[in-house]
Amino acid sequence: PRGEKLYVDHCAACHGDHGEGVPDAYAPLAGNRAVTMRRPANLVRIVLEGGFAPDTLGHPRPFGMPPFGQTFDNEDIAALLTHLRTSWGNQGTEISALQVNRYRGTR
Repeated sequence: PRGEKLYVDHCAACHGDHGEGVPDAYAPLAGNRAVTMRRPANLVRIVLEGGFAPDTLGHPRPFGMPPFGQTFDNEDIAALLTHLRTSWGNQGTEISALQVNRYRGTR
């Protein structure tokens, strides 16, 4: 419930109520291999640090994701990512606060 609430409050506006995303704007989370990979390093880091695609002639102002590393503590991020990894048919495993902490300090 905690992860689902965080998703609804902070993520669903862009990624959709069911993780479907928006074509050419926001990545889908349902069925996304990056969400369910065995090692969650990239997923944790994108939530911590955010990410922005490069600007190009075709997309001079690309959409991006804000960082949540200063907004959420390790327990919040673990709950949120566990929700993503186990919702909408995703078959990922839980993520612990300890795993989030491990990736928080590495580059």
